[in-house]
Amino acid sequence: MEEYLESWKRAMGDTPWFKEPRLFDYHPDQMMEEIRQEFEKTSNVYLIAKSGLGEGALGVLGVRVEGSVGTLGRWEPAVPLKYRESKVGEALLGEALSRLRERHVSNVKCMLKFPLNQPQTARWHTRLYKECGFSEKKPSSIMLLTNLSKVKVSKTPPTITDLQIIVGKGFSLKEFAGFTRRAYLTAPEDRAVHVNDPFISNPETVLRTLRAIREGKMGSSPPECWLVARVKDTVVGFIIGFMPKKSNYRPAHGVIGELGVFQEYRRKGIATALITELFKSFRKLECEYSIVGTLKTNKPAIALYRQMGYRPTFELVDFEKALI
Repeated sequence: MEEYLESWKRAMGDTPWFKEPRLFDYHPDQMMEEIRQEFEKTSNVYLIAKSGLGEGALGVLGVRVEGSVGTLGRWEPAVPLKYRESKVGEALLGEALSRLRERHVSNVKCMLKFPLNQPQTARWHTRLYKECGFSEKKPSSIMLLTNLSKVKVSKTPPTITDLQIIVGKGFSLKEFAGFTRRAYLTAPEDRAVHVNDPFISNPETVLRTLRAIREGKMGSSPPECWLVARVKDTVVGFIIGFMPKKSNYRPAHGVIGELGVFQEYRRKGIATALITELFKSFRKLECEYSIVGTLKTNKPAIALYRQMGYRPTFELVDFEKALI
C-alpha cells in the first residue's frame, strides 16, 4: 500500500487541486485516507505502471468495486504530464478493464470534476475515456456555491397571495416523488432538460434517491429541510436539503437536493421563498456554505440560483462503460 500511495502522490503531482487545495475541491490528504481504507478490499483493483528503465512509477489507477459496478478513482488513471503521450493511461485502463471482466463486473463509471474556468485540465482524461469506449452518461452538470453569511435574503414578497411554506413531514416519500415528476416533467421545456436524467425520469430512481436522503445516507436531513409551498390547501412547490457528514477538509454546508415549482405557479416568487426558508434552516444548523447542482443546460435554474447568491464553481461530467 505504501508503494502505491507514494506512486499515487507522484502521479497526481501535475493536477491543479493537488498543488493548491481549493474550497470544495478534492483534497490530497482526504483522498489518501480513502485509498488506505479501501486498499485491502480484495474486490478492488490497484495498479502501478512501471518501466524497465528505473524511472519509477509512470502512473497509477485504482478501481473500487461494489457488486457489479466499478468506479475509477478521481482523476485516474493518474499519469504525470511527461508520460501521457506514451499510452500509459491506455495501458492502465486496458489492464483494469480486463481484470474487472474476469470478476464479472458489468459496468464501470467515473466522474470528472473541474473548475469552470479551467476546462483544459480535464481534456486529457476526457479524450482517454472516450478512446477507451466510455460515453457520457448524461449532460454535464455544474455545482454552484454560496457563503451563507454573505447572502442577502430577498425582502421582495412573493406575488401570489396566501402562500405558506410549511415543514413537509406530513407528506410521504411517494408524494414527494410525485411532486418531483410533476415539477420536472410536465412542461415540454422541462422534459427537454430532464428526460435523460435518471434521477428525475425514472420513478424508481427518484424514490430511491429521496429515501436515501430521508434515511441520512447523504448526511443529516431533519424535517425542517423538507419544505412544501402551498396556497391554501394546494401544494405548489417543494424543496429538500441535507447536510453531508462533517469533514476535516471542508466547512459545514447544506445541499439543495431538489427544488421544484409546478409549472402553473412559476415566476411568482415561490422558488425564492423556498430557498430563503431553507437558508434559514441551514443557518440554524450551523452551516457556513450551501451547494446546489443542476444540469449545465438548465439555464432558468442557473439564473435563479445566481439571483439567490450562488456562483457556478465546478463542472461535472459522468462517464460510463458497459463491460458485458
